[in-house]
Amino acid sequence: MLRLRSITILVLTLVLWVTAILVIPTLLPINFPKYKYLGVIIHTDYLVHVILFVLLVISLRLVGIKTTSIGVFILLLLVSTLAEVWQLYIPHRTFNIYDLISNIIGVLIGYGVGGRIRTRIKDKETVPH
Repeated sequence: MLRLRSITILVLTLVLWVTAILVIPTLLPINFPKYKYLGVIIHTDYLVHVILFVLLVISLRLVGIKTTSIGVFILLLLVSTLAEVWQLYIPHRTFNIYDLISNIIGVLIGYGVGGRIRTRIKDKETVPH
């Protein structure tokens, strides 16, 4: 079970993360290009969503949040969904199902990468110096 300190760090990190990804783009005129590769149009905007949520999961792991908890996993999926749904209520922002899918893919990839980080940390701790 998560301790109060861990819960506080988790909630503050998530609130700051979502606030940043909702506010910063409104302040910066960013235009994400689209590329055509092998007949497929690649939206770099979706790639940015994936990367942001991968970084969120990894950053939680690095600040000591046990991302292996099913509760944390569900919370991250909820946050990735809310980050997109909230845009329905923000002027000049829109809900996009592909952004939502990209957010969720970022969480899933983040868990994969976070698991590898955890494994490498444990391996280094067990190796005698």
